Amino acid sequence: MHLRQQTQEILARVDIVDVIKKYLPLEKAGDNYRSKCPFHTDSDPSLSVSPKLGIFKCFGAGCGKGGNAANFIQSYEDIPYHQALVQLAKLIGRPDLAPAEEKKGFEAIFEINQIVSQLYRDILFTKSELSEKARLNLRERRITQETARRFNIGYSPNSWTWLTEQNLNKNILRQAGLILKTDAGHFRDYFKNRIIFPFYDRDNIIGFTGRTLGIAKKIPKYLNSRDSDWFKKQSLLYGWNFNRKYIIQSKEVVIVEGQFDVLQLYQRGVQNAVAVSGSYFGSQAAGILSKSIKRATIFSDGDEAGAKASLRIAELLAQRGVDLNIIYLEGKDPDEAAKYKHRFNWEKLNSKYSYSMVSFAFEQEGVEGALKRLASCYNKIKLSYAIRELSELSSFDEKYLDHWLKEFKRAPLSSEVITSQDLKLKLNEELVLLSAYDKGAVQLDSYLIKKLGTQTVAQIQKAGKGLIQELADNPKYATRLYMLEHVKDLAKYSHDLLTKAYLSFLSKDVSNFKVKLKETGDIKYLTKIEQWVKKINKIKMGIKNGKKENGPRSINY
Repeated sequence: MHLRQQTQEILARVDIVDVIKKYLPLEKAGDNYRSKCPFHTDSDPSLSVSPKLGIFKCFGAGCGKGGNAANFIQSYEDIPYHQALVQLAKLIGRPDLAPAEEKKGFEAIFEINQIVSQLYRDILFTKSELSEKARLNLRERRITQETARRFNIGYSPNSWTWLTEQNLNKNILRQAGLILKTDAGHFRDYFKNRIIFPFYDRDNIIGFTGRTLGIAKKIPKYLNSRDSDWFKKQSLLYGWNFNRKYIIQSKEVVIVEGQFDVLQLYQRGVQNAVAVSGSYFGSQAAGILSKSIKRATIFSDGDEAGAKASLRIAELLAQRGVDLNIIYLEGKDPDEAAKYKHRFNWEKLNSKYSYSMVSFAFEQEGVEGALKRLASCYNKIKLSYAIRELSELSSFDEKYLDHWLKEFKRAPLSSEVITSQDLKLKLNEELVLLSAYDKGAVQLDSYLIKKLGTQTVAQIQKAGKGLIQELADNPKYATRLYMLEHVKDLAKYSHDLLTKAYLSFLSKDVSNFKVKLKETGDIKYLTKIEQWVKKINKIKMGIKNGKKENGPRSINY
């Protein structure tokens, strides 16, 4: 049968309404059906589906997208037309009608990956001493066998020759990067003593990530298949093939950093998560996601590296008009947060620990850093709201923030790396600059005098025009001094800065008390921890309620 005849027969057997219902909610409109068009920003249902003709058509201004069921899948999933026909052939139970797949030349690689993945799974789920520690590790992580099987998790045994001894074609194994040839001319396994996570492109396994069960410092915790023509880290999204249906249906994705994060969230009912590596996440991965979603929740690890990863991912998605929410749980990663079912509260995480991109960038990198992040955002309406929010957070006037934003836009930016961290001022620097600008704006009590140190305190007390001129020699300081001229409410700006200083020092005190408690077992440190945490919570409650009297100045230290 010719390709044209195959195509016609597939399309004749397909109910286009059933096909599109898998992607969009459809409502009856006379003899036809309608829905909001997924191919442009549609406020009214502009997409019409005709079951009689077997076609769809968008009547929205500037869109005009239309065609048959295969055209819809092709556009919605951003796949070649022949792949859309293959999906339809499977849907109607006639895979024999599917056109031949386009050959990429990697079939042998994909086939060996599938075989090896099955071997890794078999060894994990067989009650063998070889994989006993791997099963124990999954149990300790509270990963159920059902979840492990759903995500096709496996285990590479603690041997350099286990895979090489499996009677498989060593040349293809080596080409796939599953074994290596040593200088002595022997073959050894690439993955050893690792929990194995497969990566997919459609139905093909294109590579793996292995999480070590070893403890040696020289061993990388995570080991990826090497980059190749078929496995490129920058475009990889772990869990995409398993959770893609939920992501497309909800138009929302939860982005995490690790494979175990995806598994734990899935077990807690969050089934639209994918994992990226913050350092590898690039334009290609952002492009893949932005075609299927309107909103992204970024939930990276609760440390400095995780915060940077969150902002990097947010910036790339903001460029593509995606609405953003960032969850930051200090000291914890999603795997830990979701480990225990009775403690996990997704709604609470999305309220108590949730930030907009602007508020998170401001907290992590200051006003200059937030502006640099926003400089890559192209949506003018969203940008105006972001500037307004930054104005409220920083106390700087909107029109001057907009002016500085334009200056950042004029500055050359590298394609991937943002150096906004270099713009961030330390707390002591901000206090010195504020006191230089307005000597009476920074009033220090004994607690802050002790914590800031003699040099900073001396500079604050020195304050005046001489100090301004001295500080202005540093371009970064000169920029902030210029910006201080345009603060809307200097008293609020000063209060917020001092509050930030108190919270920072109190948190460091709590960390130090915990270390001393662990070292000495002295109960007095536990008492101090409790007292300091109450002070921190009182300040935070004051911030939340907007009550200035509950700020740091009203607490006896």
